[in-house]
Amino acid sequence: MEAPRRNRTVPTVRSRPVGVAVVAGIALVSSGCSLVATPDSPTVAGSPVASAGPVGYVVCPDAVTPVELRTHVPEAPIPLPIDGIPSLGDYAVTTSPDGRWAFVVTQSTPPGHAPTNVLVPVDLATQRAGAPIVLPGHGATSAVVVMHDDRTVLAASGTTVVPVDIATHAVGRPLDLGSGRTVSGMALSPTTDTLYVLVPDGVIPVDTATATAGPPIVTGLTVSTVSSPHGLVVSPDGSTLYVAGQGPPDYSGRVVSVSTATGLAGPATSFDGLGITDPAALAVTPDGTQLLVADSANNWVDPVPTADPTQPAQPVRLPTGGAPSTTGTDHPTDIVAGPAGIDAFVVTGMDTVLPYDPGHGTYGRAVPVCQGATSMTVATTS
Repeated sequence: MEAPRRNRTVPTVRSRPVGVAVVAGIALVSSGCSLVATPDSPTVAGSPVASAGPVGYVVCPDAVTPVELRTHVPEAPIPLPIDGIPSLGDYAVTTSPDGRWAFVVTQSTPPGHAPTNVLVPVDLATQRAGAPIVLPGHGATSAVVVMHDDRTVLAASGTTVVPVDIATHAVGRPLDLGSGRTVSGMALSPTTDTLYVLVPDGVIPVDTATATAGPPIVTGLTVSTVSSPHGLVVSPDGSTLYVAGQGPPDYSGRVVSVSTATGLAGPATSFDGLGITDPAALAVTPDGTQLLVADSANNWVDPVPTADPTQPAQPVRLPTGGAPSTTGTDHPTDIVAGPAGIDAFVVTGMDTVLPYDPGHGTYGRAVPVCQGATSMTVATTS
């Protein structure tokens, strides 16, 4: 039986200082939108703070399921107005910092037409999806982020990063990263306007204030075979970028830490002692002390202390079993950290997410969500 749909109130938008580079705008402007929103692009007005607490949003091929993180209660799925079924994993979700909107980057395939990359805005107050916004470009749609100022969404579309204005839905000029550099994941620094983009030959830092891509950061890793927008994450203080993948000599699982100040890679976390592994996604705990690495090959979470990332802890295997699903992989595809004092959550690749307690290394009861879930994001509404 489907849970009743609830109208969600959203928090009042908090004013944030806008940096000089953002006020100045940038040269790459198209249709009134740029990689960083122009000064007259308004933030979206909000309402009083919700009482439900932090909420996670899990995206599937045709819906988004909200999950109340404190109680582990799923709400009614929000249908996505797209045609056809995108390839598994070729869709991602994020929320705006003010908790007002969710955005899904995905593909829509009308009958008799080729797939079109689209961005779907979801009003979190009414829990209704709006009309898809067509994106230029073709190929994977595996990552999406919202800039800190709540004005611009950055969506992956093949080898490009496409800016979309939140208020007007105007699509800006794409930033093309070059042939062969299909975007596999994106992470925005929590302390600056630098966007880190995961591509097959490393990580490309993008200065969103000038819409310019820097030289690739070479990690020596191949991108995971599992399509996930969270193959990289930035530490809460913004000082370190962590990248997951597979590396030589035997292409077992690796996590490489990179100094965001210098762009230099440090010693890698090696999972060689655990066998051939395929880390699909990773998250960092709110206090910055642990990385949580979701391994799709072995169905476990491996905690890694950030104080000494060369010494991973013993993995914690996911419990077996779960409801049958007509779509999905039955392997973890994503992991997100909840706010302080709340569990992390593992997306199983089927139709559940698993609460995970990083302090005790234990799992909670599986939470049923929409089928074919591969990506999750967390929004704090109180």
